[in-house]
Formats: sequence, C-alpha cells, structure tokens
Amino acid sequence: MSSPDLFVNRLNRFLIVAPAPNGRLDHLVEYKSVIFQRDGTVLDRGLTRWIFADLPTKTLKDTWDNPYDHQAHSLLAGTFEDGEAFVQQLEAQDFVVEEAQTLFVPLQTLDIGSEKSSDHLRSHHPRAFALARRDRPSMSSMVTSLRDSMVLGG
Repeated sequence: MSSPDLFVNRLNRFLIVAPAPNGRLDHLVEYKSVIFQRDGTVLDRGLTRWIFADLPTKTLKDTWDNPYDHQAHSLLAGTFEDGEAFVQQLEAQDFVVEEAQTLFVPLQTLDIGSEKSSDHLRSHHPRAFALARRDRPSMSSMVTSLRDSMVLGG
C-alpha cells in the first residue's frame, strides 16, 4: 500500500482533514508550534488541519439581544457534509485516505448556548486556533497536484 495523501478523523459531527507529510499533497503540509498536553510545557510541531463541523450559528446574544456566532465558527472550513464530500471526491480521484485518531477535536466541549464557553474557547483550547487551517481546501488544486505527481512519477 502506498503512503497516505490525506489523514482524516471522524468523531460525531466533526471531521478533521490534514494533508499527509509523505503523500502527494505534501506541498500543502503546514506545521505550527503547539503544546499538546493540557497543562504541559513541551512545545511540539503540530500538523495543521481543516475542521468541518455542524455548529449551529447565531446561538449567542449580545447585550442588545443581537445574535452572534461562537469563536469556533472562525475555525471551520465547512459543514460536516462539505468535509465528507471533499474526502469522497479525493478518494474518487485515487488519493489515499487514512484514518488518524490522533487528529483531536477539542471543540466538542463547546456549550453552544453559553457565551462563557465561547469566551473561554481560546484559553481552554488554544491548539485548535493554532492548528486550524483558515483556507478552504480546493478540489481542483488537489486534483492538479495528483495529476502532476503521476506525470512526474511521484
């Protein structure tokens, strides 16, 4: 079996996707420095990833009763269905997808109805903010990468 091109982790309605370092999408690999252990001090290199999830929008209210989103929404690349469709399209184009349980999903502790939960998200789960990829994955650029690697013998 060949090296994976993409790592995925599905947990409830969260889908985490990351290009694999030794795969055909290695030019998309990015690392950020993070501390993985809660209350830890060891700084490690973490693989950045796209986060797809179904988080209801406009669940919080400001002082004037205007609805607004959690900070978590800034981390999302799309809905869970968007992520599933993205992974399926890549598999249909012969990308090798591997399940990776180590791609954590810290946002599952978010209380969707709590302003306090949203306010504390960055301090309680700073890894999510460091490791989340803000760019939306482009299917066409990944298919082009696959074709280029096949032509070049990668």
